[in-house]
Amino acid sequence: MKKRIKGFWIMTAALTVLIAMSRPTKSYAFEVTPIATIELYSTSGTPVYAQPDVFSPVVVYLDRFINVRVTGITDNGFFRVDLDGAYYIPGPYLVTQVKPEKTAKQKALDNLDKLTEAYRMQLQFMESYSASFGLKDVTGDGVPEIFDADGKEIYTYYEERPVMIYYSANPVSFYYSKDDNKLYGKYKWNDKTIWEAYYNDTSLLPWGQFKCISTVSSASGASAITRDYTNNDETRGDLYNILHEMLID
Repeated sequence: MKKRIKGFWIMTAALTVLIAMSRPTKSYAFEVTPIATIELYSTSGTPVYAQPDVFSPVVVYLDRFINVRVTGITDNGFFRVDLDGAYYIPGPYLVTQVKPEKTAKQKALDNLDKLTEAYRMQLQFMESYSASFGLKDVTGDGVPEIFDADGKEIYTYYEERPVMIYYSANPVSFYYSKDDNKLYGKYKWNDKTIWEAYYNDTSLLPWGQFKCISTVSSASGASAITRDYTNNDETRGDLYNILHEMLID
C-alpha cells in the first residue's frame, strides 16, 4: 500500500512540473519599429489594446472613421498608436482612406431589383382602391415614396420592403417644397381650407411617420404632388425603368 501511495505522489509531482513548464512565465515581447507619424482611420468596432497582443486588455473600441496617429509597427502586425499614450491596434482594423457610407439613394440603385419588387408588390395590393399613384421623394433621401390616388396613404422603402409613413381616413391634397424639404397637406373642413405642415418623426419607427407639426396659411413655393402613373400591369411591368430614371436624375 505504501509503495502505491509513494508512486502516486511521484506521478503527481511530475505532472505538476510538466504543467508549470508548459505555462509561459511572461508575455512574449514584440519588437516595435518606430516610423514617421502617419494618420490612418479606424473601421467598425476597432479594438485598442494595452499591449501588442490580442490577449492583453482591450482599452476601448473605436467607432468608424476615427483618425488615429500611428507611430510604429510591431513584428506581429500591430500598429502602435498615440491616443494620449501608446496603445496598439491590429493592422487590419486601420485603413488609409475613409470610404463614406453609401446614401439611401445609392443603396437603392445598387439594389434596384429589390426596390422594384417591393413597390410592385405594394401597388398590386393597392390596385383595388387606387387606380393611379404618384412617386415623389418627400423624405429627402433621394428615394421616391408612393402616394395613393386619394391622398390617404404614403409608403416608403425600408430594408427591402414597403412601409407606411402616413395614413388618414380623410383625403388630403399633398404639396412638397424641395427647397426646405417640407411636405404640406390641404383639405376642406367646415367649408374652410386647412393647410398643414408635416415632419417625419423617427422617434418610434426607424422609417418614420409623417405627422402634422402645425397649420399654415399656405404652402408657398410648394408644388402639388400629382398621380402620373396608372396602377396596372403595364405600369408595374415598367416600374424598374421608371424608378431607375428617377434615381439617376
